[in-house]
Parts: sequence; structure tokens; C-alpha cells
Amino acid sequence: MKTITATTLAALLLSTSLAHAQSATTDTDGDGVPDISEPLLGTDPMNPDTDGDGQNDLADPDPVNAADPTVAGGAAATYRLGEILVENNVDPATKKAVSDHLEIQVLNDGTKDLTGLTVFYTITDADSGAKESYIFRPQITVPAGGEARINVDEGTAPGHLRANPNSIYVTSVAGKDITVSVQADGFAAVQGTVKKDPGGAETAD
Repeated sequence: MKTITATTLAALLLSTSLAHAQSATTDTDGDGVPDISEPLLGTDPMNPDTDGDGQNDLADPDPVNAADPTVAGGAAATYRLGEILVENNVDPATKKAVSDHLEIQVLNDGTKDLTGLTVFYTITDADSGAKESYIFRPQITVPAGGEARINVDEGTAPGHLRANPNSIYVTSVAGKDITVSVQADGFAAVQGTVKKDPGGAETAD
């Protein structure tokens, strides 16, 4: 039987204490908020600006509620929103179900490619009334006469954007009301809404 001496025990206790201390101060995204505290705030430990409003999470008085960045006016939109999915998503390549996430189809009816998109969306918990809002500026082109899809999920696939893993979209099992606005530079914004059924975000098998 292996004997643990007093010196070994002290070393083990010290290393365990240091590990706990390190985990309590680990700040992966460098925003000044320790990873261990991010779920309590509902913020993303991998994104120093969770709501995308340009403010660091620590400095932001409401780090999951960005102000609407869309601008009133502009030329009549030559684009529109098609499908807005928040559940029952399918991988277009494999035709297999994937985890629930926000997926926005943008259709370009114009004769010029669209770039410089701003996406603003809000999530409202149907039970508690809690609300979150996020800004994204996806680096995509919507071809003239064509379409593009914006996916906000784990952010690991090429062209996909990272969703907040501690959002009420994930943590609440209540139904959700989701509003999406998309605006291209120089054009009026277009908007759509969708409801998510109660039950939380489902993960694909």
C-alpha cells in the first residue's frame, strides 16, 4: 500500500488549492470577468463583448442587451428575409438534423451583390419577460438574385457566428419570441419575427 507522507499530503493540498484559485481567476476571453462568473451574468466566456455593442462585458452595464444599431431611412431594401429558424434546423449538405439555433435566410432581389450587413436580434422569454439583444456583422456576401444564410450557433463551422452559450435561449425552457432585423449599408432595414416552442434548445443526436 502506498504511504502518503505529511509532506506529500501538504503538496497535494497546495496543488488542489492552487488549481481552484486558478479556475476562479481564469478569464479566457480577457474581458475582466472570470470564466466561473460568466454563467451568473449570462455572458459568453469566449467573447469579451457578448452582445456585440462594442463594450467590454465588464464595462458594459447590461452586457447581454445591445441597443438597436439599425438606422432609420435609407434606400428601399432590395432584399428580404426568408426563413427564420430557431428549431428543427437541418444541415443543407447532409440533410440531417442539427442542434437548434438561429438561422436567417437573406434573399437578394437586386442586381448587385449585398455586403456590409448588420444583424440585430432580440430574444424575449415568454414566461418571465426577460430580454436579450445581440448585434452581429457577418462577413458574408448575398449574391445578386441569390441568397445567403446566417447561422448563429457554436460558431465552429466556416462562416457561422458564435451564439452566447449562457443566453436565455439555452438556459430557459420557456417559449421565446425572437425578432430579427437585417440592414445592408445604405438601405432600409428589414425585419421578421419567429416564436420558439417551450422546451429549450434541443441538441441533435
